[in-house]
Amino acid sequence: METIGHSFNPNLFEKARLEAWELINKVASKVEIGMSEGDLLKVLEYDSQHVERWWHPTKIRFHQNTICSFRDTSTPNIKLEKDNLFFLDIGPVFYDHEADVGQTFKLGDPSFKNPAQELFSELKQYWMNEGLSGKALYELACEIAERKNLIFNLKMAGHRLSEFPHALHHKGPLKDWSETISSKRWVLEVHLLEKDQSLGYFFEDLLI
Repeated sequence: METIGHSFNPNLFEKARLEAWELINKVASKVEIGMSEGDLLKVLEYDSQHVERWWHPTKIRFHQNTICSFRDTSTPNIKLEKDNLFFLDIGPVFYDHEADVGQTFKLGDPSFKNPAQELFSELKQYWMNEGLSGKALYELACEIAERKNLIFNLKMAGHRLSEFPHALHHKGPLKDWSETISSKRWVLEVHLLEKDQSLGYFFEDLLI
């Protein structure tokens, strides 16, 4: 389940990850009041012409659609207003290596602190200090989210990443991985919902 192929290059893998973060932040910086999810997708398409391929469909969620899981369909025709939340989840391939990053932003508020990113950092520290399994990490995630008066959405449950395509090695979620998580093999996804499920917060990155 943590296998990599002969073509896997850790330097290119990390380079792909950094380029993905550069792309997502560039696109997010162009979001404006009155945009729809489709409008932002067009911006992404323009700015991502250097991407070799996409290993998963891009997900763009605006405001109330931030509660949606990966396979959910967005409510159409949502237009962003000032102080609305939005997130992007992109899976580009660079140098034949996969990247997968996701971030939540607040329109007009560059100082916004994403609760999902904060929880990601907490969970990463537990993993580094205690050598947790994927299963233990997601159990802990649910406990911490509850203490923060938030709901952890287990439909967004992490996955492998590698040279393209990682599915040749393993397709299952991180939350079912019962062994200690190896570095540079798994993406940790954090999707938090408000208790009334009015809004959500998303963040994902490679565990390194």
